[in-house]
Amino acid sequence: MTTMEVNEKILKKATEMFLTYGVRNVTMDALAGELGVSKRTLYQKFTDKDTLVIECLRHMILENNKVLLGIIEESDNVVQAMVHIMKHQDEQRKQFPKVFMEDIKKYYQTVNNTFYSCTEDLKKFSASYTLIIKGVKQGIFRKDLRNELVDTFLHEVVSMLHNSERLIMLEPSPEEVLRNILLPYFRGISTPKGIALLDDYFENNDKK
Repeated sequence: MTTMEVNEKILKKATEMFLTYGVRNVTMDALAGELGVSKRTLYQKFTDKDTLVIECLRHMILENNKVLLGIIEESDNVVQAMVHIMKHQDEQRKQFPKVFMEDIKKYYQTVNNTFYSCTEDLKKFSASYTLIIKGVKQGIFRKDLRNELVDTFLHEVVSMLHNSERLIMLEPSPEEVLRNILLPYFRGISTPKGIALLDDYFENNDKK
């Protein structure tokens, strides 16, 4: 078995256990036992548990990003893609155990600093960056935007939605988040064509 195959095997099993039991409840000893390897082998591949968790999250982000990029590619325009992506993300979050979602909060900042620090990384790790670029090309978003800044802000908004105790207490539905937080912002960065498309899309949805 090659080094890459060993790493992938470890990441796959670690991700499976983190999702099942939560990050804090999985020890390196327990993971080594499940894999049938020594703990020393794990530490040779990954410096510590936090490094392993970050790599697992990286793998999950990349896999999810493939799905999101597929949605963007298949959608008629970025407005349609945006709505489909939010529905997909909401459904995916529902599948993750609460204990896992709570445990990974401490890694959000590290993930942002590691994966979204430069334009090349944004192309790999951020579907929203691709969405913004495509929206500009389609004449839906304004051309004077600093794309990296807009994308970073969107990531911060999502992080705030999951970490702000005041927002969590309000228990907003995905529809409320869309209409009260995201839609006003997207209208602000849109061209007249984009605003008309947004209004038309949501007006038609309201009539359904």
